[in-house]
Parts: sequence; C-alpha cells; structure tokens
Amino acid sequence: MKSMARVTLLVCLSFGCGGCMAHARSYSVESSAHSVVKTLMTETLPEGSGREVRMLTVEYPPGVRTPAHRHPGAVFVYVLEGAVLCGLDEGPVRTYRQGESWWERPGQVHRVSENASQTERAKLLVFFVTETGKPVLETVRAR
Repeated sequence: MKSMARVTLLVCLSFGCGGCMAHARSYSVESSAHSVVKTLMTETLPEGSGREVRMLTVEYPPGVRTPAHRHPGAVFVYVLEGAVLCGLDEGPVRTYRQGESWWERPGQVHRVSENASQTERAKLLVFFVTETGKPVLETVRAR
C-alpha cells in the first residue's frame, strides 16, 4: 500500500495539486461481467484548468476481455498484477506484464483489452486526465 500512496503523491505533485491527497474522494467498486473497476480518487485540478484526474484499479478475472472502447482524456496505465493484451487503433496487439506501463491519447480506440491468462487475474492501476465531468469510457461499435 505504501507504493500506491507514493504513486498517488507523485501524480498529484506532477499536476500541481500537492494538497489533493487530503481532498481525495473514494468511491465504491463497480462490477460487470467483464471486469471489476474501483475508483480510488477523483480530484479537480487547479482552478481554470477545466481538468480532473481520476485514479482507479481495473481487475480482469482469468480470460476476461472488454469491448472496444475509447477514453475522452489521456490515460496512463500500470500493470500491478498478471498480464494484459492491449491493441490501440490499428497497431499491433502487445502483451504488458506486471511492472510495465503504457499511455493512450484522448479518443484513441482501445480495440483489444483482455487478460492474457486463462488461469490468473490481471490488475491495472489507471490514471485518467480528462475535462471535468467527462465519462471515463465510451464504447466503440464494432466495424
């Protein structure tokens, strides 16, 4: 848990909101047939920026995938446990393992998003930087 606090502090400091740890709002766990998402905090960045940071964990049970989607803001992802398959836009599908990370541009299509294992869970730490009040995820129709 100490490493999670350090990561949170570093992100907060890098966005110029060193006091945000004291104002973080926690939310309950959301589950779907595909994954378990837990919002750890949402924090509005300094006045006038029109942006907020959201930090969450996403847990993929063995063999689970999510439908194609996009995010309206920038997304930064760190693999806490296991491995995931990730395919962005028309690029190659890549496997990210524990300790690895990637980022997604606003609006980029995340066409492949799944647990690489049929027997072990995968867990991600995700930071979103979006316009205040924007949804975290938008489903993309299959072509």
